[in-house]
Amino acid sequence: MGGGLPPQNPNSWLSGISVNRAMHFTAVYAAIKLRSNTIASLPKLVYDIQPGKGRNLATRHAVYQLLHYRPNRYMNPFSFWNFVNTCVDGWGNSYVIIVRRNGEPVELLPVHPSFVTIQIVSGKKLYLIAGTKYWDGTYTDEDVMHFYNYSIDGIQGVNPIVYNADSIRTGIGAQQYGNELYEGAGNINAVLETDQALSSDKVGTFLQNFSDSKSKGMPVLTHGVKWKTTNLSPEAAQMLETRTFALQDICRIFSVPPHLIGDLSRSTFSNIEHQDIEFAKHCIRPIVEMYEYEMDRKLFFGSERGEMEVRFNMDALLRGDMQARKDFYASAITNGWMSRNEVREMEDMNPKDGLDEMLYPGNEVVVGKEHLFNNTKNKDDKHEQTAGN
Repeated sequence: MGGGLPPQNPNSWLSGISVNRAMHFTAVYAAIKLRSNTIASLPKLVYDIQPGKGRNLATRHAVYQLLHYRPNRYMNPFSFWNFVNTCVDGWGNSYVIIVRRNGEPVELLPVHPSFVTIQIVSGKKLYLIAGTKYWDGTYTDEDVMHFYNYSIDGIQGVNPIVYNADSIRTGIGAQQYGNELYEGAGNINAVLETDQALSSDKVGTFLQNFSDSKSKGMPVLTHGVKWKTTNLSPEAAQMLETRTFALQDICRIFSVPPHLIGDLSRSTFSNIEHQDIEFAKHCIRPIVEMYEYEMDRKLFFGSERGEMEVRFNMDALLRGDMQARKDFYASAITNGWMSRNEVREMEDMNPKDGLDEMLYPGNEVVVGKEHLFNNTKNKDDKHEQTAGN
């Protein structure tokens, strides 16, 4: 039993909008670019998990080499992830072929969603790729990483552009109307009116005389025609309000704070930082989780699952301002749940000798280690006495 799902062609139209056309709307372009650049800029790390010993960076693992240095022969990691996430945001799905040698992944090849058709055969997912010229064929689920954000069937992701076509088309229409308005086509400065009934011949004669006289700097009106000035302001046409609403609509679709794509109308100095942190937590974090789960499932051997994992480092996105970070680090160090070297590592600083020991407040004693506290206190007292003498 098998069933095919049609590919989401980038040139297909629904409600008069396509992905390529939607990208001409600046808000859509900015939102997709922001999300893709953010994902591409995050460090991709591979950890070796050892029970009871914590996690260690597996820098020599084949997956680390692919994600951190060279995913394939023609792309660097930034361009690779930028393209992968652009496909997720623009077409709802992103596909990456896993090339293996002796079972080990050696190359990751992204494929545009327009070239992929999904089929379910005997309860298994198959990917039919056609039109790439180089990688056409049928691939099993184990050999293709399939990334998608939101799905209504559990098989493939929905296209956010197609599903929100009406909202995006409104934004494009407002943008086009604004262009015409400023070019003069949407703003009529005056009209010519008369009480006389003019035949087509008289209208032609009038327009010819009007044009000739206007070219000489003095328009002449005949046949009882009067010049009436009129003006349609952008405010009266609600153009500005419509464009603002359309931009905010795009922000809702892509979970992007308005100030990050250029709308500062409701942003203040005090709330921008919190919006940035919300962007990291509620927009980027779910996308990162989606990537991590799929890579953990597809890139490691069965024997490595639970022992190896891929993680995107989001520390830089979740950092607050300098004062907030200072207070956080001070609390972590003085309460003894972070060492000073761990703090230095989070700030991209090299470790220092003697800063690996945990500190704790002087009026608190670790249960079971009271003797260590007493010995330290006695040494401090002797040192003070010696200094006093």
